[in-house]
Amino acid sequence: MHHYCSTSYGIAASVGVLSHVFYFVRGEHHQHTLQCLQILFYGFLPLSFILARLLQIHYAQAVQLGAMVIVSYLSALWTSMLIYRSFFHRLNSFPGPRLAKLSKFYQFFTGLRLDAFRRSHQAHQKYGNFVRTGPNELSVISPGAPVAILGPRSPCIRSPWYDYALYQSIESLHSTRDVEAHEARRRVWDHGFSVKALRDYEGRVTNYTHELIEKISNFGGNTMNASAWFNYWSFDVMGDFAFGKSFNMLKTGKNHFAIDWLESSMFLLGLFSPIPWAVPVGAIAPVVGTCFRRFIRWCNEQVDERRDVKTTVPDITSWLLKTAQDKNDIEATKWLHGDSRLLIVAGSDTVAIVLTHIFYYLARDPTHVRKLRQELDPLMRSDEPFNVRMVQNAKHLNGVINEALRLHPPTPSGGFRTTPPQGITVDGVFIPGGVNLNVPIYALGRSRECFVRPDDFVPERWYSEPELILNRSGFAPFSLGPYGCIGKELAKMEMRTVVPLLISRFDVRLAPGEDGSGLLEKSRDAFTLRMEELRVVFDERKRG
Repeated sequence: MHHYCSTSYGIAASVGVLSHVFYFVRGEHHQHTLQCLQILFYGFLPLSFILARLLQIHYAQAVQLGAMVIVSYLSALWTSMLIYRSFFHRLNSFPGPRLAKLSKFYQFFTGLRLDAFRRSHQAHQKYGNFVRTGPNELSVISPGAPVAILGPRSPCIRSPWYDYALYQSIESLHSTRDVEAHEARRRVWDHGFSVKALRDYEGRVTNYTHELIEKISNFGGNTMNASAWFNYWSFDVMGDFAFGKSFNMLKTGKNHFAIDWLESSMFLLGLFSPIPWAVPVGAIAPVVGTCFRRFIRWCNEQVDERRDVKTTVPDITSWLLKTAQDKNDIEATKWLHGDSRLLIVAGSDTVAIVLTHIFYYLARDPTHVRKLRQELDPLMRSDEPFNVRMVQNAKHLNGVINEALRLHPPTPSGGFRTTPPQGITVDGVFIPGGVNLNVPIYALGRSRECFVRPDDFVPERWYSEPELILNRSGFAPFSLGPYGCIGKELAKMEMRTVVPLLISRFDVRLAPGEDGSGLLEKSRDAFTLRMEELRVVFDERKRG
């Protein structure tokens, strides 16, 4: 019996090493997590039965032997992986935390606070522009990285990270890794973000902004949570553009139940994004996974209702619906469902995040409020209704917006790309093929190779003090190239509406006891930033 056990363990261990060398070391296997777990779970009893028959032993002994065979296989597999990653991997010449090269679990356990963007910034300050953050992963903030990795001519493609959406059968402009499918879908979206389309949307954005102004005025100079109210505003706007109706969060002063589901489920992406193969496990988790599925079903229902509504009021979904109706097939409907969720997540969080940080800096330093008013008051003529074209070229306003985007990008950890088989060279450094790359936007925007006084809020660097910008490539809050944010002009239009209208009406200051440390130090990274509260006071502007 002992001889048979030793032989069985040896065979299992050999199979474990061979499966790593000839299978797991190559290609992508993250999509097969559940299948692998199922094979181990359901294969255990048949394996025990086979061992009992072959070795002529009691079934209880066979069960014990089967368990040890599986342990032997997994132990050998993982040992082979660790040895390869420690001594033979192609990325061993790149610096980084020692444990990071062994397993992505290092990122997972060190990222339980959902502060990946801050840790990434600290890692680059310690190790330099190229940091090994995983067994087959590099984080890069070299000045040439945005163009080489994200730019329109980059040979890099979206990495396995984006397959998170496949676990819930979500197909969207953001999640697809198919280059041709992405190009075709982007052409559909382009219609919804044309110059004419943006002008059609402007009136609705202004109306919601006036509703926000009314709510702020109702506070009567008392403390309010700016991050919450900018969130209400942005979700109401995008609910209108996506589903033809507001979430009514400005009216109620609280989150819509669907947004509560969304925010709970976004933590799934934040927690498991370092280890994409764990996302399908998290997606079936009792609490977070349930919220995720509820939000998806609710969005699907809203889109289906929107398809039956004939409206002459233009919105973004009108263009997506037109394509779906022309094709009239299941595939088009699936894309429509996925893109509606993208509109809500990417179109709402991003603007609210930037607005909150803008008003933090304005409340902290009234000098910028005075400069804005000196610039904007002559442009915003009282005898005409406001339109964004009045202020779109205002230098200090655009400087304030750009500086907030640089310091606090809405997706601070950026997105992942995979190098082509032949590899790429970034600023003279060769990176092999098949390596997952990340350009962390938060760390890039604070690079001393790109900006002078990188941690300071200096809007003037964008117009009157250009010497404070060493390399404009460090500014990529909307990403670049074919995968860059298609809604960036809409986002800018929204910010160019909210900031002037609020500043023309209110003075703003930090509430007693508020210093912004909660917002700056405790906001969490769950693909987009999950903001802590910012307590401010808006007082009616004193003119004179």
